Amino acid sequence: MFGSHAATALALVDSYGAIAIFAVFALEGALVGKMLPARTLFVTAVVAVGVEAVAVLPVFAAAVVGATAGQSVVFVAVRRFDADPTSLRVVPVDEGQLEGVGRWFDRWGLPAVAASNAVPGTRGWLAVPTANASSVSAPRFAAASLVGSVAYVGALAAVGVAVVFGFGDALGAFGAGAVAYL
Repeated sequence: MFGSHAATALALVDSYGAIAIFAVFALEGALVGKMLPARTLFVTAVVAVGVEAVAVLPVFAAAVVGATAGQSVVFVAVRRFDADPTSLRVVPVDEGQLEGVGRWFDRWGLPAVAASNAVPGTRGWLAVPTANASSVSAPRFAAASLVGSVAYVGALAAVGVAVVFGFGDALGAFGAGAVAYL
């Protein structure tokens, strides 16, 4: 039923719970863990704990807080220490990619931070250009990051619920338009 990544993710969640979710999402937020299966781990955790809000809430909170903490660490490191995370081999983001998302920030400001965090593939990339080229404070950046991470993790939670209920039942529960949007 589960692939090897999902089985490994399930073992991590089973052993370490929400701490594993926090760590993986913090690394992903810090641009270091882009190669880690954060989405797989989260959806697997939702499937493992079920769809009860009491069980999913700690997993949801760990993912959102982890991603926000990781991005905030990058923001502060770039702002205060003039760090260049793209010079590290463990960060799979190059200057060209940062320039593109930097233009998003130039055009739309902090809403671009939230929007980029809600889109897989660009999550966390605006931490570097925002810290370099703006007067945005760390708390305001963290708030925008948090908003986008809530949207992203909420969509992942919906995928987990769809897996638990089965795709056909999810169509009935959420409506075909909502499931198709995911």
